[in-house]
Amino acid sequence: MPIDQVQSLASSSEEPRKLNLSYDIDARTEINVRGVIALRWVAVSGQLLTILAVQGLLGVSLPLRPLLMVLGLTSVLNVGLMIAHRIIPARFPGFSSTYWQQVLGLTMAFDLAALTALLYLTGGISNPFTSFFFVNIVLAAILLPQGWVWFLTLLGIGCVALLNSWYRPLAELDPAQAMRGALPLGMTISRLGSFVAYAACSSIIVLFITRIRGQIQRLEDHIRELAQENARNERLDSLGTLAAGAAHELATPLSTIAVIMKEVELELMNRTVSDQTVADIALIRTELDRCRDILDRMSSDAGLVIGESISTITLGELIRECTEGVDTRAAVKLAYDPAIESLILRAPIEGLAQAVRALVKNAIDAAGHPQKVTLYAATAGFNVTMKIEDQGAGIAPETLRRIGEPFFTTKEPGKGMGLGVYLARNVVERLGGTLEYSSKPGRGTVVSISIPREVSQDRSFSIDPLGNATGLF
Repeated sequence: MPIDQVQSLASSSEEPRKLNLSYDIDARTEINVRGVIALRWVAVSGQLLTILAVQGLLGVSLPLRPLLMVLGLTSVLNVGLMIAHRIIPARFPGFSSTYWQQVLGLTMAFDLAALTALLYLTGGISNPFTSFFFVNIVLAAILLPQGWVWFLTLLGIGCVALLNSWYRPLAELDPAQAMRGALPLGMTISRLGSFVAYAACSSIIVLFITRIRGQIQRLEDHIRELAQENARNERLDSLGTLAAGAAHELATPLSTIAVIMKEVELELMNRTVSDQTVADIALIRTELDRCRDILDRMSSDAGLVIGESISTITLGELIRECTEGVDTRAAVKLAYDPAIESLILRAPIEGLAQAVRALVKNAIDAAGHPQKVTLYAATAGFNVTMKIEDQGAGIAPETLRRIGEPFFTTKEPGKGMGLGVYLARNVVERLGGTLEYSSKPGRGTVVSISIPREVSQDRSFSIDPLGNATGLF
């Protein structure tokens, strides 16, 4: 890989990280919007059932027509909110969550006005369901910015003040005319209403906050995973910077030494020199080639899939890419159903193939021969699984725990740098897959890889931090 490509490591992933962060912050607003929509349907249903129960079961005469008009208007607004949310969700790219916060603020202001209208028609401040003002204020404090919370609080206070002096009285709520004996335990309608209102308010608040907290927790867990992924990416960037710097600083002096050694070798060919001198010169040239090979591997390994675009390939082509050139003595054993060879994959092919190829080379080094290594491939749902199994000496448990740490290697000095597994794992996990090692001393080692069959160009935008949650209730 050219050095200039490796040098672009630090800048190539900065912008996607910013997008990922803003996307997950907007997901919190997404949770709030879906929760408010669901809760408003619960509220409309509860209000309708309460009106029908009071009118039908308790025999209280209510102004049904205006009450149902308020509920109908609330339902129409909620349908409009659902449609708007479906067209432009809170996590819609390029659409700030601030706009949805404004929408939620206006919606909750309407709900306070609608509650005031319902209470105006049913006894005003004497109606025990005035406690539902607290539900609206509590939810606003949880969901909205401070400015909106204070605005809605003042609006609620104003609505309560209005209901103190302006309302349609209900005789059944007048203490002097309260019906006793018609209800169990000698309760009046007012006391029964207070009990039902308390039970409903507390249940709604607890249910809403519990569900919101659960979904927020899942979101925070996802953000924590992204932070860990970003930390891994930063370490990878550091490795890329190290490789680019080493290659840049050492390439020129090594080239100069190689040229001079070539001239010295030609000069000495016309003179009589000892065998030891010839051997020393050959050793110097061998060590120079080794240094250049180490620099090439550093540049190549550190540049895995950075900036590579998504391509289309078959599973058979990917397997051939993964095993091409790993060893000239004999081919690695392949074990998979020929029927899946034409399976279509979408992934950064070069980086993925290079990652698997590094693992295959490790298996060959451990087993001592390619024919002692088997590459298995299969499909599992929407994923492709590959296993690299060798018949080597296996890995001790204490060593197995450190597999994948950067610069950790069990190979002899000069045989490996301890970056292959670390970078391969980084590639697989960036694609949304997993890489796992299992081994038993004396019985060989198995590397299991699982990747999605189709990787989106920006995988982070396909993740739903809410898991399978599609609504609040």
